[in-house]
Amino acid sequence: MNKESSTSSHSIPGLLRDLRDETTTLLQQEVALAKAEMADKISKMMGNAVQLAIGGFVAYAGGIIVLLGVADLVASLLIRAGLELTTATWLSRALIGLIVAITGVVLLSKAKKAMSVDNLVPEKTIATMSDNKDWAEQKIQENT
Repeated sequence: MNKESSTSSHSIPGLLRDLRDETTTLLQQEVALAKAEMADKISKMMGNAVQLAIGGFVAYAGGIIVLLGVADLVASLLIRAGLELTTATWLSRALIGLIVAITGVVLLSKAKKAMSVDNLVPEKTIATMSDNKDWAEQKIQENT
């Protein structure tokens, strides 16, 4: 009887069943790996998106604070330089606003660059799927 079970497990239908079962298990593991890898990549992308939003908010809030706090100082310097009050006021606000806008653009471009580096392709899963394909082809060739 031991000889029969050994013979049946090495028969072509038995080998094909084993291959089917192993392939099914392998595909389930690959799907689990792909899910885990995608979750990790999405988590990183969400972190970069939060950083992008924070950078935008900081640039906006900084612009308001700088405009309110420094514009009067710059205006007073411009008045001392000989400009009229109204000209010094709008010019100082424009200069400070430009500095804040440039700072915001730098923060946004940094976050955008970090997001463009990340991709959502599950590279590890693709590599293991390729290895599994090679393994399955080898198993089929061994059994034929």
